[in-house]
Amino acid sequence: MAKVTQLKPVAGKAAVNSLPRPIEKVRDRYLSVASSYLEDMLDGADDRLYDLAEKETDSERERYFDAMRELRVQRAGLTAGLKQAIQHQFACLGQGQEQAESLENAKFDLDSLALVNEEELETSVALDNMARRARNGCAEQLKVLCHRLEYLFESKAEITERNNPLEPRQLVDAFNQGLEKLSLDIKARLIILKLFEREVMAETGFMVSEANKVLVDAGVLPDMKTAPIAPVRKPGNRSLSGGQSSSSGAGAGGNDQMFGLLQELLVTMRGMQGGVAPANGAAPAVDMNAAMAVMQNGVPYLNGAPVANAASVHQVSSDDLMGVLNRLQRVERSLSEKDGERANLKEDLSELLDSEHGEAIHALDQADDDVINLVSLLFDFILDDEGLPSEIKALIGRLQIPLLKVAITDKTFFSNDNHEARLLLNMLARAGNQWDPQQGIQDDLYQRINHAVHRIIDDFEDDASLFATLLDEFQGFFDSQRSRSERVEQRVREAEEGKARAEQARQEVVAVLDKRMAGRQLPDVVVRLLRQGWQQVLYLTWLREGADSEAWQQQVKVVDGVVWSVLPHRDQGALEKLKALSPKLLKTLHNGLGQISYDDAEAKQLLTKFRDVHQQLLKGLETERVAVQPEMPAAEPQQQEQSAALPENHFLVKKAGQLSPGQWIEIVEGDEPRRAKLAANIRGGVKMVFTNRRGIKVEEFTAYTLAVALHEGTVKLIEEGALFDRALEAVIGDLRRMQANVQH
Repeated sequence: MAKVTQLKPVAGKAAVNSLPRPIEKVRDRYLSVASSYLEDMLDGADDRLYDLAEKETDSERERYFDAMRELRVQRAGLTAGLKQAIQHQFACLGQGQEQAESLENAKFDLDSLALVNEEELETSVALDNMARRARNGCAEQLKVLCHRLEYLFESKAEITERNNPLEPRQLVDAFNQGLEKLSLDIKARLIILKLFEREVMAETGFMVSEANKVLVDAGVLPDMKTAPIAPVRKPGNRSLSGGQSSSSGAGAGGNDQMFGLLQELLVTMRGMQGGVAPANGAAPAVDMNAAMAVMQNGVPYLNGAPVANAASVHQVSSDDLMGVLNRLQRVERSLSEKDGERANLKEDLSELLDSEHGEAIHALDQADDDVINLVSLLFDFILDDEGLPSEIKALIGRLQIPLLKVAITDKTFFSNDNHEARLLLNMLARAGNQWDPQQGIQDDLYQRINHAVHRIIDDFEDDASLFATLLDEFQGFFDSQRSRSERVEQRVREAEEGKARAEQARQEVVAVLDKRMAGRQLPDVVVRLLRQGWQQVLYLTWLREGADSEAWQQQVKVVDGVVWSVLPHRDQGALEKLKALSPKLLKTLHNGLGQISYDDAEAKQLLTKFRDVHQQLLKGLETERVAVQPEMPAAEPQQQEQSAALPENHFLVKKAGQLSPGQWIEIVEGDEPRRAKLAANIRGGVKMVFTNRRGIKVEEFTAYTLAVALHEGTVKLIEEGALFDRALEAVIGDLRRMQANVQH
């Protein structure tokens, strides 16, 4: 993916005529709405980023705080930059054809084109994905807008995804241009882009809809009809994000904007448009054809068509539905985790209503039916999540009815990130990700999750404060467990880092000596002096001072001096130099060995024999020598090739080496997978130590061996992000894709 580059007009070209007046109105409206949403995002950025940081590991939180600081400092520049970029995109709109022709005829020097670096590639992929997700919900509106713009240009300019200023990719590019000027690493930049997607890009459909409305009001192809797209929230209104209130009972006012958006997306799934099924068989696994009707403006609909005999319909109010759900929840109490999967929720409702009111067509209010479908979709995602052990899925799956009741009575459940029920679900899932099936269901963590689930099943009727109480209790338990394990992990980490540093020091010292001694013929006393005595001096100096220290450099020079001093010397100049150097070397060696408390008798014997070698050389006599073999074993390059067909530069090797402490993995071994957390990543993947939930070391990898395990599927990375948020994002994405398929 090449980096998007802004092309400047060629100097000397004639100025382009001003835009048609209707397009200027579109530009002004678009600038106003887009900048308002950006201002809203920046107003709530601290709260939003802080909420997101709370869901991350300690090591990742600092990136969110870096993003907060940069957004505060550079706020004015980001806003002005977005406006300027959008204005530039509109200014280039009419000259797209000219620029395309000039590019066709231009000659490029291929040697001058640099390869896209990995950070640029990662950013470009993120921008593409953001634009694609945003476009899924407004593709039809964009197509109509392109027709209207081409009409205004009298078909002299082709309007495409590449030059339409209202394309989602153009919007995110405009924001990213300003973002690239901030002092942020790639991860922090992607965090801000994610925030931009949630707070601004989510409104792309509304902004395109507004542009079409402006053109229709100006009389531009008014007969081309498309369904308007409602905003998730109005510009200047931040109440929807939930960042300003943690209460689930936020009140009825404005509490259904997100729910309204979800209802629009559900229209396709309802099959109300002539009973049309979603294209490509892409419908989520929700039984929309259960024997339950839906009330629409007082008329019961069944499978998208009005019910012929309305007298046979039993209308179920929200209060009636809550009563039935309470009774179903009581049935849930009597079930054990071993009773298998429960039947479809609508079928359960229909059967219970039949038993109480006789067999009839039971009709739900449209809003209640939509809530049931949404909660079912959310739990489909949750129960398919590979990060959760099956035992934990079984527990969390039993919360479907209680959470359905919450959503029916409080529509902010879908929009309020801080809703207690959502927070509790996320907390239970996060804890469940860390539970190791090998620890068994008697493990205290499993029992705590089980206790919380059964408290809800047993006690929850309509008072959502129970979720807040259980959240506080579980949070206290979980924090206490984490604090204890972190103390143990710290000791493990320090010990492993110490061992790794000691091993690195040993290898460095051996490498220094091998480089200067291996392959030479040297007196035996010199080999013993350097490898038994001076090696310890070098080792301790490397640990205490480091390889860049002056003390280390001087002691390496001593090795050079010792080796040179025992080489055969024939010319008089070398003998004179040896005569002057010998006493200095003896003194330096004596002092160094003394500093490490080397055995005095052994040191004296070695230094005496070393001096005798010098005297023999000065007299021109030969000395007995031995062939010095390397101490460091030769590398075996074929070993990794035998273990797996992964090159050293494979992306999984890099990904594994960049994992941060706190990352959980699942190790697949037979029928009982194990779970472990990365406690220490030493020297970028040279040594990666994993502990269990109690902080006890259970596994060790290198970046390469972990990459091989990921490639072979014997290890899986566990995603720990907020489960409900991921489920809701997935459901919205699926519904938008279904909507786009039907429209096309």
